[in-house]
Amino acid sequence: MTRPAYRTLLDGFATAILAATFALAGCGAPPVLGEVELFEEANREFEREQFSLSSQHYEELLEQHPFSDLAEIARLRIAHSYYLNGEFEKAVAAFGDFERLHPASPLMGFVEYTVGMSYLDQIGPADRDKSSAVNAIRQFERVRDRYQGTLYGRLAAFRISECLEILASHELVIGDYYRRVGKTAASMRRYTYLVEQYPDTDAAVLGRRRLADTGTLGEILDKVTP
Repeated sequence: MTRPAYRTLLDGFATAILAATFALAGCGAPPVLGEVELFEEANREFEREQFSLSSQHYEELLEQHPFSDLAEIARLRIAHSYYLNGEFEKAVAAFGDFERLHPASPLMGFVEYTVGMSYLDQIGPADRDKSSAVNAIRQFERVRDRYQGTLYGRLAAFRISECLEILASHELVIGDYYRRVGKTAASMRRYTYLVEQYPDTDAAVLGRRRLADTGTLGEILDKVTP
């Protein structure tokens, strides 16, 4: 008596499954990479500007080898990868972790300066929220004062002036808006604040011209001139 066709089909499936199981068992699990191999792989992805992948590899290194001599640079590269990938809030948090874990690192100048850049790069158009510019100024002032005479100190001083120009432009944009819609008193208050708070900016030059058009510039300059 012949076996039913469906039994023959089931036997064939069972044989195939067993063969595949033995083949997988023979292959075994992939080898676990050592800390140097993980670090080199992460560096390759970083150099290829694959920053999401590089941060994943650096994090894997830290998980598997938390006391590695490479941990410090791995943490720095994670934060830097976030920054270069435009993930600025994550970058600030990761740089903060680095600062907490490696407060005496010789790389702290770079860390603190790049935190400031993370704030600066979040600044939107001049007519929007200015909190990022304020945060950037505070951070760059810290870097300027802590690293006087160094490259990062000089760069921070330049970035402060850049942030002040942004804040001054913010006031000018709002003042010009009030001027266009006919709210003269409100626009004059904005121009006055601009000239008083940011006198050395390019935007203040335009603010003075606006005030001169209304005949109030002399009065304002009397207040801000020692």
